[in-house]
Formats: sequence, C-alpha cells, structure tokens
Amino acid sequence: MENGEDIKAAKIVIQMFLKARKNLRMYPANNPVYANTLEDTFDKFKDFFYLTDKLVLTLRLYDIYYGEELIYHNNEQKNDNLAFFFFKDGLRELTFQQKMPFEEMEAFLKVISLDFDNEVLDDDTVTLFWENDFQYIRYVVEDEFLADEDYEEQAVSQVKKEKNDPEKFKAILDDSPPTGDKIEKVDIVTIEDSDLEMLFHELEEDANDKVDKFMDILFEIFYKAKSKEEFSEVADFFKSAIEYSARKGNIDSINKVLARLKKIASNDKVTDIVKENIQKIILFVGSEHIIYLLGEYIDSGEKTDPAPLKDLITYFDKNAIPPFMNLLSTLDTIHARKVVIDVLVLLCPKDFMTITKGLNSPEWYVVRNVIYILREVGDKRAVDYLLKKVNHSDVRVKIEVIRSLGELGDPRALPVLIECLSDDSDIQLKFASIRALGSLASEDARIVLLKNISAKTFHNKKFNEKKEYFHVLSRWKDQEMIDFLIRVLAKKTLFSNSKVHEKRACAAYCLGLIGSRDALPFLYKCQGAGHKVLKEFSDSAIKRIEHESQKRG
Repeated sequence: MENGEDIKAAKIVIQMFLKARKNLRMYPANNPVYANTLEDTFDKFKDFFYLTDKLVLTLRLYDIYYGEELIYHNNEQKNDNLAFFFFKDGLRELTFQQKMPFEEMEAFLKVISLDFDNEVLDDDTVTLFWENDFQYIRYVVEDEFLADEDYEEQAVSQVKKEKNDPEKFKAILDDSPPTGDKIEKVDIVTIEDSDLEMLFHELEEDANDKVDKFMDILFEIFYKAKSKEEFSEVADFFKSAIEYSARKGNIDSINKVLARLKKIASNDKVTDIVKENIQKIILFVGSEHIIYLLGEYIDSGEKTDPAPLKDLITYFDKNAIPPFMNLLSTLDTIHARKVVIDVLVLLCPKDFMTITKGLNSPEWYVVRNVIYILREVGDKRAVDYLLKKVNHSDVRVKIEVIRSLGELGDPRALPVLIECLSDDSDIQLKFASIRALGSLASEDARIVLLKNISAKTFHNKKFNEKKEYFHVLSRWKDQEMIDFLIRVLAKKTLFSNSKVHEKRACAAYCLGLIGSRDALPFLYKCQGAGHKVLKEFSDSAIKRIEHESQKRG
C-alpha cells in the first residue's frame, strides 16, 4: 500500500490486542471500558480493511510479522508476550478476513484474554479457536513447533540453570565398572531432521508395501476358491487385513482393495456367492468397529490427509452415519473433529434424518457442529429443525442457528430474525440477526433493515450496532440504495447532534463499501465536518472509492 498505511494500521491492531487482553481480564462484560475496548478494536480492524481485504500475521517465538515487516517484538518467554503466547501453542499464522463480524472478533479476543497461567483450563488456545468455529479468522498450526526455532538454545539455558555438583559426578564415575579398551577417537556423524524424516518415510512405505503384497496374495486365493466355505474364509482374511490397515491408518490400501472387489462384483460372470462375500467385506469396512479404529487413528495427532478417507466413504451406506456422529463427542483433536465433520457433510444426503438427531445432543458443541453440517449441506429441510433450536440455552448455539437460517435463505426465517433484532439480552445474537437478514438478501429483509434504520429509536442504539446495520446494507448496490444513503449522509440539523452525525458517518461508511462515485461530492463536503467520526469515515470512504476507481482504470 502507498505510504505504508497498511503497516501502520496493522501495528495499531496489534496494540489493540494488547489493550484488549488487559481490559477484558480486568473488567466485567457489562462495564463500559469492556464494551468500548471491543468497539475500538473492531474500528481499528475496519480501518485496516479499508486499505486491504485481509490481515495476515506471521508468528514467531518473539516476533509478529505483517508481510516482511516486523510489527511486534518481545524477547520474554511469558504469556504477556503476545508472540510467545500464540507461538507456544503451535500457532504459526493468523489471517483476519474483511468480512469478519464483530461477534467473531469478540470471541477471538476473549480466548486470547484468558489467564492460562492462573486459571484451570482444559483446552489450549488452538482448541478454543476451533470450538468457536471461526468463519473469517483462519489460523495455521504447526505441531512440531520447536523444530525450527531456538530449541537447542533453550535446552542449554535450562541445563545451565540446574545446580551441578562436580564432586558427586566424579564419585559416580570412579565407582563405575571398566568398559573395556579406551576408544581413542570416534567419528560422529550428525543425523539431520531430513535424514530421520526420510528413514521414517521409507519404513512406513515398506510396511504399506507389505500390506499391499499380502492383499495381492489374498486376491490370488480368492480367485482360486471354489466352495462357499472357502470364499467365506478368504473374506474373513480380508476383514482381518482391513482391520490391521485401519489401525495403522493405511486407508489407501483399504481403498485399493475395495476398488478391486467392486470391479470383480460388477462382472456379470461372477457367481452370487462371490458377490455376497464381497458385499460382506464392504459392509465390514463401514461398520462401527472400523470407523472407531479410523477415529482413533485420525485423533492420534498424526497429520493425516483427509482425501483418502473421503474416497473411502463413497463405499459407505447410511449405517456409517451413527458411528461418525458418536465420534463428534469423543474426539480430542481439532484436526480429527474437522475431518469427521467433513465426512458427515458428505454422508448427510444418504440419511438426512439421522444427522438431525444430533441436534438433541446434551453437549452444546455437538449441536453446533451438527448445525454447521446442515448449513454446509444446504438442504432446505433443515430450516424446520433449526427454527426449533432458536431458543437453545447456549447462546453460541443460538448464534449458529441464526447464521445458518440466514445462509440457507429461507423466507420462513424472517419472523425469527426480526424477533431477535429486538432481543437485548445478548448483543452478539442481535448482530448475528442483522447479518442473517443480509444473507437472506430478500426484498422483505431489506425493508426490515431500512425500517429499523429510519425509526426514531435508531438514534439511541450504540454506534457499533448502527454501523453493523449499514455494513449489511452494502450488500444492495442498486441506485435506490445509493440514493437512500446519500440522503442520510446529506441530512443536516439545526443544532449539532452527535447521534445524527453518527448515522451520517455510518452512511459514509456504507457508501465507501459500495464504491459509488455518485457519493463523492457529498463525501467531500463532509471532510470539513466538525464531528470527528463523520470526518474520519468520509475520508476513508473517499480513499476507498478513489482507490477502486484507479484499479479499474
């Protein structure tokens, strides 16, 4: 960006992270300082997103980078060190997207503000991030997070801190038995990480090759079998081999076997006995036992490729859904849960009703994951079930329901969303409802938003809520909407009225998002406004519109 404005804005966001970590710990949620901190942080994000659409932070042990620019440094290994706080749990990169809603930012700040040193917490930062199911905050996790940093230096430092007793060591050495001829010189060959990785890979490939060869032998026996008993016995051998492969996570071998068996079964010349035994093998692969073994493997911490598992489930029928649903409440790692969720998204069309039963789980996170699955599948039948969960006891579930109702785009959701707009019990639920109306993108949803904005009571809403309304309005880019926003922007009062100016500032903000050049003359006039927020938002909108115009040529 020109003049490094984005670098400056990124540094300000980092400073707001530090401020938020302090204030969110010190003050309760109903304290004005708490609320103002959240709003200020969100405003700084918006300032950054006026310049570019994505904030990518690279995390190191003591440093945080934005691109090639160092924007934060602290060489203390304490949780107060923001870089160390992220790095110690394996985080290597954080990405904040322009569409990030206020509620998601707040959830993020709440996690990083937890006192992990003094509070008894079962989960680490990454787990808490995943449980919040961020849609517009992305993160990269490196499990072996000490491999490429100053691990050796840390280890040496730790040893030096230990109290040594040379006389004690000498006594132990004197008492030790002789070990044979003294070796004058030993050539030490350093084993690099790449050597170990290559060795492990070769051993793994060797084991997989042996499994594949064993499978080939089983196929040869299968081809030569004649009686019903022989076919049944070979089928049992296949089951044992598949069970072993599942334990080891060798899903590729299982896929190869099933592909060959399916090809055999498709041959018209094959007898019914052969087809029956092949079907038994395929059903065994989709059994609860094998799915449990697969769950254990993907939950073991190994970095598994989800692609082979997605290929495997093409052989599964609807009976595989309940075992995978059970895994949702038993798996420990983020990676494993995500894999299972993706699997259930693919399996859901086979038995939609079984998936919906997960909405009755006593565990809130299971319910939220099921709602996510239904949203990803996009089946409009989910609306009836989601409407029944709007009054769930956990607000995180309610927010997920509202978000899903909006994205599914069913008009039946409109009354519920309107009702939630007037619910002052949780501001994030209200924000989710505003955004869901925008996701509906219907004329009725638009009318509701404009009606609320035009109401006299709108002036009394908090500034951040006003801005959210106008942010959602930017989805409609037609001339009628632009004219409405210009009228709001151009509105003047006889006396200086801060509430009116806030609304005008929000209109400027929305016009900047829409990118209408028709608004520029009105925005130029607001640059000289005495109201700080109106002036700043008008300046930002002008920069955004002019920048987009230059890009288009």
